[in-house]
Amino acid sequence: MMRHLFVASVLFATLAGGVYGHGRDSSTPLRRRKTLSFGPENPHAVFKSNPYQIQTTGLSPLSSATDPYDVARLFVSDVLSVSNDSWKIRKDSYTDESTGITHIYVRQVVSGLEVVDGDMNLNIKDGRVLSYGNSVSVAHDFPEGFMLTR
Repeated sequence: MMRHLFVASVLFATLAGGVYGHGRDSSTPLRRRKTLSFGPENPHAVFKSNPYQIQTTGLSPLSSATDPYDVARLFVSDVLSVSNDSWKIRKDSYTDESTGITHIYVRQVVSGLEVVDGDMNLNIKDGRVLSYGNSVSVAHDFPEGFMLTR
């Protein structure tokens, strides 16, 4: 009796998934969920998810014992090629205890003001940047005639 109930449950779940599932014609492109689109896409934004894709201008490999926050400071200064007062490490950066990966969030600062969408996130472990995302705008990204006002 239990066996029949189990088989019937599995069969019902399979049929219900086929009826209520969201089928998709493979010839049409997959659309992005609206909830993931928070605003216009930044053409200068980058995301590097493979340590071998990450290129720097002068950052040498660091010891695995190096503090992840020091790795982040050196990496951000090297990649952005801007002064250290042009960005700050956010207070919500943390180290995941289960993986040992430190997630560091950086915010761009111009004339003492935080820049909206001027973000960089880094994932660091054992002195290496595993991946990072960057939507920080540098001076040449601003349109001609751009003016900062308070």
